[in-house]
Amino acid sequence: MLLTKPIQSNCTALLAGMEADTARFRRQAVECPENLSLWTKLFTVSQIMLSAIREDKVPSALEEICSNLLGCEQLAIVEISHGTGLVHFRKAQQLSSEVRMALADYGRFLESQIQQGEIQYISDENDDKAAKLSQLRINALVPLWLDRESSGALLLFELLPQRSGFDTEDREVLRLLSTNAGPCLRSKMRG
Repeated sequence: MLLTKPIQSNCTALLAGMEADTARFRRQAVECPENLSLWTKLFTVSQIMLSAIREDKVPSALEEICSNLLGCEQLAIVEISHGTGLVHFRKAQQLSSEVRMALADYGRFLESQIQQGEIQYISDENDDKAAKLSQLRINALVPLWLDRESSGALLLFELLPQRSGFDTEDREVLRLLSTNAGPCLRSKMRG
């Protein structure tokens, strides 16, 4: 794992941390040419997120990253009310009303999965979790961190036909999004 802790929600600290990560990814691309593709992806994601936070366009940036770098054009950015399981959509791209209703019906299940704080891939899960995630058509559930707590999730649904799953580089991109996207989404409110 390349990142070990969530970034704090303070806007100044958030930007400084992201800028430091961006510089590190750039250095690594030069110093470790054997992993050039990975470092280039992480650098690109970090640059997109930095620009998005400054322009208050983080949900659109997440959509761009998932679509262009991960080959997933169906996604949702959700917050789940603690205790009630009520699902709030921050962004939903190309989701049918049936999928939205199913997500709302499984709010408590999603809340329990998000609170675990780990990225979940349908291909990696045991039968019970995989069955529920599959029923919801979720390929990946990415908790979004805020001040060391999961505050919501990025849900990735159907991948493009040429994609069969998430490779190692995709998983590193999703780990980066897991730690950075939550604070980025909240930075305007808490600035």
